[in-house]
Amino acid sequence: GLLSRASKSTSATSIQDIAKAVQINYSTQLSYGSGYDSLLGLPTGGALYTKLTPGVTAQLVQGALDPDDARALTALGVTNLRHLDASIAGDATFAVSSATTYAVADTAPVATIKTTGTTPDTTALRNSLLGNYVPGTLPKYVVFGLNKNATIVGPNSILQDAPVRAGADANENPTTSYQRYGLVFLIDGAPATRTARFLGAVAFGSAGITTAEGSLQGYYGN
Repeated sequence: GLLSRASKSTSATSIQDIAKAVQINYSTQLSYGSGYDSLLGLPTGGALYTKLTPGVTAQLVQGALDPDDARALTALGVTNLRHLDASIAGDATFAVSSATTYAVADTAPVATIKTTGTTPDTTALRNSLLGNYVPGTLPKYVVFGLNKNATIVGPNSILQDAPVRAGADANENPTTSYQRYGLVFLIDGAPATRTARFLGAVAFGSAGITTAEGSLQGYYGN
């Protein structure tokens, strides 16, 4: 279990560091960054990226933004996204982000955390992300992947590089499954008054989407 414990410990630290960097970027640039992975596949984003682990795919659903959702996200500086290319053999993580971006606008496709159904039940995941915040009307949890092409990554940006997760088991290999970290934004409120907020960073793995708290629980419970 040493590999699994090391992965969970590293993930917890990286998640906290990424969340802090994103918040600092907003404080200094008034933007949470843009150009993230949509977690959807090329060419249209009509389905989830096929190289996400089954655990992650089970917690997500492909959806679309309405005009108020798009307005709320762009107000935070999230203006464009990139789809992922599943056709690249032997690479599910490093060079799969599309070279082109698409606008965060009405009907734009996005990946969101499931809020209905019990297979699997994402209540614990959502509660861990929410903390003490009580979501408003029609909450939508939008999830992005942090790639090396995002605006917050680069030599002159808040992050020098986009980290890749160390695998916890044989099913977590960056050449066969998407092993970057992600960001979760909540959009909620009545139409015309909907707002978006950054909830935090997460990790993607065979166990599904995990928060820093979830990674630490797994570490100490292993």
